Amino acid sequence: MPSQPTETLVPPTRLSASKLEYSVHRPSRLLRRDIELVFRPDLEAEFQRQRPGASSDAKDGWLHEVLLAIPTWQPATQDLSEISDQVNGERRELLANFTTWSSSLRARLAPHWTDASCPLEGCAKYGTPTSVIYNELEGLTSLLKYSSVPIGCCGIVLHPEWQRCAYPVTLFTTAPPELLLAAIAETEAERGGA
Repeated sequence: MPSQPTETLVPPTRLSASKLEYSVHRPSRLLRRDIELVFRPDLEAEFQRQRPGASSDAKDGWLHEVLLAIPTWQPATQDLSEISDQVNGERRELLANFTTWSSSLRARLAPHWTDASCPLEGCAKYGTPTSVIYNELEGLTSLLKYSSVPIGCCGIVLHPEWQRCAYPVTLFTTAPPELLLAAIAETEAERGGA
């Protein structure tokens, strides 16, 4: 089987009203397998909805065709690798902004499956949790080729401009790219953007 590397469909793009940056990718085979494990129950249901009666052997080909990863970044005023009440407060605000944005997208993309990695727990933010954790560091470095640095027992991905003052969360969907981009534009307009 070919390696199927990550394919970038939309390079990093800033949304002024939503106060975030996003890009759109078809994940590599290796990353796609990780994503499938984290979101397995809901992706299996979506596979059966879109391909009734198809064998489970066909699922990887289907995921290669339809699965999109949308890493998002929000600029922060503080170094988010630090631990303090002030930093935690900013993280909560950034998570709330992402949740507002992603909830709007999910409503517009229905009935297509759309979920995100929970930044607090690494599991499905909206769907059925599994025992598998999404590794945001591996996902972001695979999708965007950004640098990372070790921080304690973990690591942090460095945004090329904001460095450690950035809050990443990845959204995933099986919606067609053109529908995703239309939903992003509608959400941005709803929030006061151009």
